[in-house]
Amino acid sequence: MEGRDGVFDFLENRIITHYPAARLILEGRMPAPRTAIVYPTYVCNQNCLWCEYADDNANLCNIMPGSDLRKLIFDLRELGVRGVEFCGGGEPTLHPALPGLIREMKSAGVGVGLLTNGTRLKGELAEALADCASYVRIGFDSANEDTFNRVKRPKTPDASFGSVCENVKQLIALRNERGGRVLISMKVMLSSDNYTEVEGCVGLARQLGVDSIQFKAARVCKTELQPHEAQFVRDELARLRALYPELPIVGGVTKLNMTRQCWLTPIQVMVDALGDVFLCCYYRHRRETHTFGNAFRQPLGDVWYSERHWEAIRAIKPAECNLLDCRFVHYNRIMSELMVNNDAQFDFI
Repeated sequence: MEGRDGVFDFLENRIITHYPAARLILEGRMPAPRTAIVYPTYVCNQNCLWCEYADDNANLCNIMPGSDLRKLIFDLRELGVRGVEFCGGGEPTLHPALPGLIREMKSAGVGVGLLTNGTRLKGELAEALADCASYVRIGFDSANEDTFNRVKRPKTPDASFGSVCENVKQLIALRNERGGRVLISMKVMLSSDNYTEVEGCVGLARQLGVDSIQFKAARVCKTELQPHEAQFVRDELARLRALYPELPIVGGVTKLNMTRQCWLTPIQVMVDALGDVFLCCYYRHRRETHTFGNAFRQPLGDVWYSERHWEAIRAIKPAECNLLDCRFVHYNRIMSELMVNNDAQFDFI
């Protein structure tokens, strides 16, 4: 892996903590999911060049009703979920119920993570995140205003580069002032449009004072990295990790490919702004086969433990998984090696 020692490896290898659930899956029994990924909206105030949800945001233009979102979160808790990541889809912080709901979730013992473009990290939402969230990851994809405008294409003044930078600085200051423990990081998607800005993005991360910065390659887009561009990024990341060892620089652009059918999807549940339940968040190019019910039209437990869920898992095609970079490639590799190919003796101390 391309991660910094002691940071990315730890996060990637936490899949081992899912051993009890993985054992149930291998025995043909459906475990309760530990994590939920929830898309509260199909609406966004930016229009990123590489965004695979651009059509959904333009055509569906949907914000989940607040009552449905609240019910969904507590249905997930009853199902066994312990942590919910809000992302999108659209921009999740455009949902007006989020600040109050985050505080309710904290009181109920449900962890909160957020992937955001950073445009709304202020006021009540910033306070709720500083007090209650486990992590906030902000998508920058640029190191300066010119590239930001060209790649992110903000639709409103509050979605500008300067506004996002100020929001991040203020959130970090608020977190520190209130003694919060939320980890605040940057995420950078790289394509031919911005791959030369790796060093600039690392410099911005240091300037803003974030806890880490993650790099990923944009996939299935017209400006996907060419081989020489990807090598440039790998060389830059190696140099910058050596230059700034105090800043966790994680991720990378090396293509990850699934070599066997994915079997670990039941450790998480994914629900979009329409209530559709999917095997994972990489469903856009296989919506029909990756969905197995709707959380608004059926009891969530019935959806989760249905035969249709097992059918969807059995229908997973590795070639479709490999169009994108999915963390489950690494998870499957580890757990298959430890539990299928060999006996890691997990049943003993």
